[in-house]
Amino acid sequence: MSTANTYDVVIVGSGLGGLLSGVILAKEGMKVCVLEKDKQVGGCLQTFSLQKKVFDSCVHYIGGLGEGHTLNRIFSYAGIMDKLKLKAFDRDAFDKIALGDDEMLYPQAQGFDNFTEQLLPYFPGEKQALQDYIKAVKNIGDHFPLYRLRNGSADEKAAVAGLGLTQTLQSITGNNLLQNVLAGNNLLYAGVAERTPFYLHALVIESYMHSSHKIVPGSSQIAKFLWQELQAHGGVVYRNTEVTKLVEENGSIVYAENREHERFYGKQFIANVHPQVLLGMLQTSMLRPAYRNRINGLAQTISSFMLNMVLKPGTVPMRHYNIYWHRSGNVWEATAYRAGQWPANYALFFTEDAANPGYAESVSALCYMHYEEVTQWHDTENRTGNEHDRGEAYTAFKEEKTEKLLETLYPRLPELKGNIISHSAATPLTYRDYTGTPAGSLYGILKDINKPAETQIATRTRIPNLLLTGQNVNLHGVLGVSITAIATCAELTGMEYLLGKIK
Repeated sequence: MSTANTYDVVIVGSGLGGLLSGVILAKEGMKVCVLEKDKQVGGCLQTFSLQKKVFDSCVHYIGGLGEGHTLNRIFSYAGIMDKLKLKAFDRDAFDKIALGDDEMLYPQAQGFDNFTEQLLPYFPGEKQALQDYIKAVKNIGDHFPLYRLRNGSADEKAAVAGLGLTQTLQSITGNNLLQNVLAGNNLLYAGVAERTPFYLHALVIESYMHSSHKIVPGSSQIAKFLWQELQAHGGVVYRNTEVTKLVEENGSIVYAENREHERFYGKQFIANVHPQVLLGMLQTSMLRPAYRNRINGLAQTISSFMLNMVLKPGTVPMRHYNIYWHRSGNVWEATAYRAGQWPANYALFFTEDAANPGYAESVSALCYMHYEEVTQWHDTENRTGNEHDRGEAYTAFKEEKTEKLLETLYPRLPELKGNIISHSAATPLTYRDYTGTPAGSLYGILKDINKPAETQIATRTRIPNLLLTGQNVNLHGVLGVSITAIATCAELTGMEYLLGKIK
């Protein structure tokens, strides 16, 4: 066995969870290797360019990066915080919620008191409800110790894990409109009525209430700086290296093997891939068929369609907030849209033109799309390094959906009409191919209060030297995945020790 390909830790997948885990462990003196199937590192942090304008593929804005906030402290420890160029969102509205034909845009603001203050003019009789809502959101954060960078017990989380999102909002206020406004950016976690836990909503929203920023020129900067940091501590990333096997012998994973049959030996392995994808790699009898069936049978969050548009300079005013629109007055109906109702929702993300301040250089529109709409091209793959044309029918499908989405956007953004220089569309297949999630699922496994044990994936596996990290463990999103990386690494370093270093 050659020592050249022997490491203390082998990490499969260079998404945020894999890279951050790599940096944390390399800083502890471990010899770390990250294996990435794509040309670009970063998973959901990947960016691409169109007409020389940078677009985010998944991560359009980030919460919790403000001074003293949790993500800021984690990124500071990882050595990248001072390198990131941040653009703050409007203090009085990081998001605005729009419902149906109602012209009103309801703000969600940064700062706990400010959040209430900005919504109060629209809901003058709901001051107590808004205060109770903020209290409930904070209470959830307090029950998730790592979100406060402290060591705690699983009992704390268990005490609030069973609270349903729709049920909790109904208990806080009887005002149906307010319930829908508070959950109006549920595209951030692909929420489903009666199934999504309240904690999922609360932890995501609390981070944006703390602080909301865009990374300039794009979220791939996070991946770039983590990669540099990893190299500075002796770690290495192999790109275009698709792992096909993780081979177990005598109760431990011995090596990862890529498509070219090259082997990477390690003492510890961390999988930063979707659990279903991992099962396809694992060559072991240590996982029971019941476990495999459970993982393969889990419901996934819905997929999406994205339209990225480059704009004529000086034509579309810049918004320093995002817009979330729902066709229906009920924000939960979008995930179950039927034929003829698409698009049932959208989120709009704007990027400012540095040469024309006050105007946007580009805008991206994201909306739900069922994977079933693209299953006829299921057997095709098209990503950098493995390019394949999916054919004319697929191109026609994208063009038809693009036109439909634009017709839906124009009533709220009439200035878009005639001012789009160039555009490109991404479908559930694009997400599947670039992020490695089954059916292009936006956030992986669907968390379900009715099946809490089944839909919770632990960092530990039955194989002692195989750990999991990434958006399917604990929570998705930049903050959620960063906290999961701490939980994963703490299995090797000890939690008190690691939190002490971060703090």
